[in-house]
Amino acid sequence: MATNPMNNDPIAGPPEGSSRDVPYLTYFHLLADVHRRLRPARYLEIGVHQGHSLGLVRPQTKILGVDPEPRITTLDHPDWTVVADTSAGFFKSHDVSVLLGGPVDLAFVDGLHHFEVAMADVLAIEPYAHPGTVVLVHDVLPIDAATSTRNRTTAVWSGDVWKALVLLREHRPDLTITTLDVEPTGMAVVTGFDDRPSTSAATPHDDLWVSAAVSKMMSVTYDDLQAMGQSETLGLSPGTPRSLEGCLPVPRVPWRPQPGAVPGATPKIHGRS
Repeated sequence: MATNPMNNDPIAGPPEGSSRDVPYLTYFHLLADVHRRLRPARYLEIGVHQGHSLGLVRPQTKILGVDPEPRITTLDHPDWTVVADTSAGFFKSHDVSVLLGGPVDLAFVDGLHHFEVAMADVLAIEPYAHPGTVVLVHDVLPIDAATSTRNRTTAVWSGDVWKALVLLREHRPDLTITTLDVEPTGMAVVTGFDDRPSTSAATPHDDLWVSAAVSKMMSVTYDDLQAMGQSETLGLSPGTPRSLEGCLPVPRVPWRPQPGAVPGATPKIHGRS
């Protein structure tokens, strides 16, 4: 069983018969429950670090991870690949659907804590999504001004990722974006993708609004967010199973076993070429 890197406690789903209104202890518990509910066939994670969250993935799920400096020493999973690169470099030079053998069912964005990077990751995932795809974005609920700066000065650091939600909610009303209040810095659930064909890997998104919106948002601060109203601006909901259920697409993503997943297969970490 996977453990929570925050305190080394085992990670499991909600206890049998537990209330759907009892909050998840941490974002790790939420992530574990998403895997349990969706049973994705293909999973993409941006920012794998030591691979703790990859330990939550079911053995039937094919894993694709991206991190400029992955520090995974071991992972008990039959079918996983980690590409050693920045997310920008990865999306520019790789076709996700080829590496995963199909579209992305579930993605977890936990890379560089800068809003323009997080937003670019979501938009770059979109061409590989389908109507049942769920994209989770970590560190979207700032605690205070000190922990939400672009330069890290604190142990807990969410950066300014929250700004990505502001822009996506404004410029992409076709997407459904809900922020769940889970410790320590929230998790956004993004759904509403369609079956649009994949774009060129060299240009994962070319929306004209992006550059101007990013430039304008750079000067916005944590205090500005409080003045706008944090809960309403970020679409905040309680971090409970009931709230999660309301975010997930219906019907749920079906479980599809991966024929290429062989127990005991040698894992792969691909570096920059």
